[in-house]
Amino acid sequence: MKKNLFFTGLLVFLIGFFVIPWGWSSVKDTASPGKNSKTIFYFGLPQKPVYSKSVVDSPKSKYVFAPVLQFDQVQHDFIIKNNSDQMLELKKVEACCGSLVEAFTRQIPAGKEGVIRTILLTDRRGGEEINGTIRSQTNDPKHPEWTIDISCYVKKLADISAHTIMLNGSWRQTIEGSSTVIPTSEYPFKITGVKVKKGQDIVYGYKEIKQAGKRAYLVTAKNKRTEAGAIRDTIYVQTDNPARPEFIIRVLGKVTD
Repeated sequence: MKKNLFFTGLLVFLIGFFVIPWGWSSVKDTASPGKNSKTIFYFGLPQKPVYSKSVVDSPKSKYVFAPVLQFDQVQHDFIIKNNSDQMLELKKVEACCGSLVEAFTRQIPAGKEGVIRTILLTDRRGGEEINGTIRSQTNDPKHPEWTIDISCYVKKLADISAHTIMLNGSWRQTIEGSSTVIPTSEYPFKITGVKVKKGQDIVYGYKEIKQAGKRAYLVTAKNKRTEAGAIRDTIYVQTDNPARPEFIIRVLGKVTD
């Protein structure tokens, strides 16, 4: 009896050891599409922001950023010093011309510090200088507006014909678009692959071409929807240049019946 129980237990152990792990592996590697299948999103390679900060202690000031590279994520904290003997209220803070205000301190006690956190948008500004002004409405009757003039030169990574590929039209017809990418001599690269954030509504790819005698790449997107709806996706272009191993081209569109 004990011998039979031993062999029965051994058989159950072997089934659990070989069959069950094999089954889990199969489900993970070859999940079939269906109602319960999950879409896996890709959000790009990890990228460390270009961060800096500076002190603002007067109603009018200026800040010049160090040059950055196209597609850099630029973050800057302006440390606002309230040197008065009253509470300083920042009622409304706005930026323009290639910069955004991410957050700000609404009330800064006398003698204390607050912050205006900003982001520079560099994707479309390669080879250009971002110039703008950050404006803040305050409760200070003598200085109802604080301003910070900013400037930042953005080094060009590549000439990109379309930062956003548009796909508009009826799904009954072929809807496709492309963007031509020409690397600069200062930052040469080869495209090593492309990935997509969602990929539910588009077929995407790339190929090497010649443009004005230079090596260039054609990044393509094609609709695969079979009903009306919106297309919102992002193509991540991967390169062999460590200065910019990845950059993005967006894909937007409205598909009609």
